Formats: sequence, C-alpha cells, structure tokens
Amino acid sequence: MRGSYRSIYTACALLGALSSSACLVVSLQPLYDDASVVFEEALVGRWEDADDQISATVERGDWKSYKISYTDRSSTRPLNGNLTSVENVLFLDLTELRGSDPGPYLVPVHGIFRVTLDDDTLTATPLDYGWFTRAVAQKTGGRLNLALDDRRNVVMTSPTDEIRRWLVRPPLPAFGTAMTFVRKAEKGP
Repeated sequence: MRGSYRSIYTACALLGALSSSACLVVSLQPLYDDASVVFEEALVGRWEDADDQISATVERGDWKSYKISYTDRSSTRPLNGNLTSVENVLFLDLTELRGSDPGPYLVPVHGIFRVTLDDDTLTATPLDYGWFTRAVAQKTGGRLNLALDDRRNVVMTSPTDEIRRWLVRPPLPAFGTAMTFVRKAEKGP
C-alpha cells in the first residue's frame, strides 16, 4: 500500500506545474532570474524511478533551460525546466512547455523541486502540500504570501526574491517525500 500511495503522491507532486488536481504547491513567480539560472550537463539524460514506474527524459533546451518529457503509468507530459542555486542548493523550476499558449485566462505556474545529482542518481524533492496547507490555515508561512485556489492548490504569490530568501532556511517539513531516479544507459545505434 505504501508504494501505491507514494506513486500517487509522486506523480501529483511532479506535475505541480500542470494544475491538474488539488494537491499541488505552485508559485506564480519563477524561482530563478537571469542572473541565478545555472545549467548542469549532468542532468541531461534518461532517468527512471522503477519503484514508482515513472521516468523523465531531460534534454538541453533554449539558453540554459531543459526540455523534459515526464512519463508516468498513464501519460507523457512535456515540461520546461530551469535550474537555479540558492546557497549552493539546486532547485528545479518546472512549467508547461514554452511556446504553448493556453489562452488569456490561464496563468502559467511554477512547480519547485529541490534536486541533488550524485553520479547516476537524481533526487527530486517537492514542496510538501500538507505543510503548506497548514501554513495557509494557520497563517504561518512567514515571508511567503500563500493562498488556496478554487481547486485547493497552494499558490505562492510572493516575488522571486522573497521565495529565494525563504529557501535559504526553509523548515525541514516544508519538503515532501523525495523521488529517486537512476540514470538509464543510452541506447546504441
């Protein structure tokens, strides 16, 4: 049962940028700015979390961005990623793939994940929905401006610099369950 629950939570969390269900923590503002974007070539590749039956293919995108194809048990989603460093900790900011225009009444949002790269292991840790919903209810978000949307997603409305300052010393429970991906070998010609 634990693996099944973790799979559902993992899929929901990683698709934070998609605003598809009520279990997300998203930001209206990006976590990065032009000066803080970094590019790690080691992130490029094919990654798999066999326990949760999910995978991600990460390619080099425009400038210092990544094109990510995220696949779970039922679908594949194209995402855009930007990596940034806050006090030597890497964070991945995920959004819908750039270039698609969903219309004037849909606002693009950003999913934030703390990431670590260790050789052929990638760990991605989402913001914890439970912690953030309690912070909204108890008004304990500190310097973060938080709200719930009509789907009960937690929406950070703080500016980029405030989110980055908060991430210097976030409360430990503000991050959820880490997902661990292993690099898959490239297929030969």
